[in-house]
Amino acid sequence: MDEIIAQGADQPLEAPEYHVYPPKLKDPYRTSRFEVGEDMYALLGISREDKPARLKWLENNFRFFNAPAAAFCFVETIMGPPQWADLGMYLQSTMLLFQEEGLDTCAQEFWARYPNTVRKFCDLDENWMLFCGLAIGYKDDDHPVNQLHSKRRNSGEWLTFL
Repeated sequence: MDEIIAQGADQPLEAPEYHVYPPKLKDPYRTSRFEVGEDMYALLGISREDKPARLKWLENNFRFFNAPAAAFCFVETIMGPPQWADLGMYLQSTMLLFQEEGLDTCAQEFWARYPNTVRKFCDLDENWMLFCGLAIGYKDDDHPVNQLHSKRRNSGEWLTFL
């Protein structure tokens, strides 16, 4: 794990085990994802052209944004979409329980970029797929990134009830 942190966020990635975002993400999802990123970097004072500063910010993921505790969330590779939905519900419930106890969390799919290294670090075999990391600690309310509030699209753009 230390070798990843030492090399930084611009090191070669491992082969992903799943797509964090669909390969052909369409609108309005693509635009929303782009806008959140641009809004975050604007709050941080990092321009689109400043790639070194963007990579430097990305490297905070390696340190779980200085959280005092962290966890990794895995799912067995034999599981399919229904179990992935269960995993998401479990993760959300866990994060809400931490919040109830006064702790903040941040799910980090960044770690999905390094599945083999994290699996080795956790001493797991290839029957386990890394879903995400989870930073656990206390939010710094004064940090600019924690002022980010993503824009909400009209539900008619992305939601259908039958």
